[in-house]
Amino acid sequence: MKKTFSLKNWLMNMVNVFAALTIILTSFTIFVGYKVTNPAIRLLESTPANFGLDYEDVQFANKVDHLSLSGWWIPSDKQALFKNPKAVIFAHGYGYNRTEMPFSSLELASRMHEEGYHVFMFDFRNSGLSDRAPTTFGGNEKSDLLSAIDYVSQEKGIQDIALMGWSMGAVTSIMAGAEADEVKAVIADSPFADLNEYAKDSFNYWTGLPKSFAEGTTRAIGVIIPDFNPGDVSPVYAAESYPSNKGLFLIHSQKDGAIPFSESQAIHNNSAGSEIWLPEKGGHIRSYFHFQVEYEERVLDFLERQFRKHDPFISDPYYIT
Repeated sequence: MKKTFSLKNWLMNMVNVFAALTIILTSFTIFVGYKVTNPAIRLLESTPANFGLDYEDVQFANKVDHLSLSGWWIPSDKQALFKNPKAVIFAHGYGYNRTEMPFSSLELASRMHEEGYHVFMFDFRNSGLSDRAPTTFGGNEKSDLLSAIDYVSQEKGIQDIALMGWSMGAVTSIMAGAEADEVKAVIADSPFADLNEYAKDSFNYWTGLPKSFAEGTTRAIGVIIPDFNPGDVSPVYAAESYPSNKGLFLIHSQKDGAIPFSESQAIHNNSAGSEIWLPEKGGHIRSYFHFQVEYEERVLDFLERQFRKHDPFISDPYYIT
């Protein structure tokens, strides 16, 4: 009887230990999921005025969940090549905001302004001055960007729009660009191809934890944000639907340690009309910092070629579509 009682106690203890470990691991993955979907908020440390640009503070609502989003409208009064006005909407990366990235987004906006493009810069949810809500790596941010497109189209009357995004913003730009008719061109700097696959491969980079925690954390995020499905965040799938007259230009450093350049190559391989530039150095979304002049010239050349396709007032017999 004593042996039976001891075995029973041992089994009960093992069950309790297993239950406790399960609770601890579940709680830990939920905690990690919460942390990655709620990165620290960076404050805005500069404005277009610091670059001599006139601008308008803008508040607009997300058309799906009605979050208040904050941005700047930077109109250009420069003589443009095009008869119809053109606008470029910037989409920042994960954990950043409209100005605070590893390079000066306002400096790039200033160059766009000089070339005759209106620029719209805004903060995604949970960033800068926009409302707080969990970050979803491009999932719900897609509706933020689609709402920004609607604002520029409806409030500013501009129907020819380009999107320019970095990292998460690049992912979001590719997906939103596939849905919005107003978008004629997308420039995507350092996107991943598919969130589920990328999360498995790069979980350690962002969290410092083993890859074995990736699947559990992804499920935990689904619990924390019930309306978010990581499987929907797949720019490689969205890029397949790009028509030949909607340009997609991918930029990705070969030295990117956060998102391998093979992610952009996969998107490029699945979008027949896309273009790609793979700088030999730069790190994650740092190509503009290292190759500013070449970066600007490549981007402006791409925009000009893409917008020419949609501008009925330009006649160029030497331009091949």
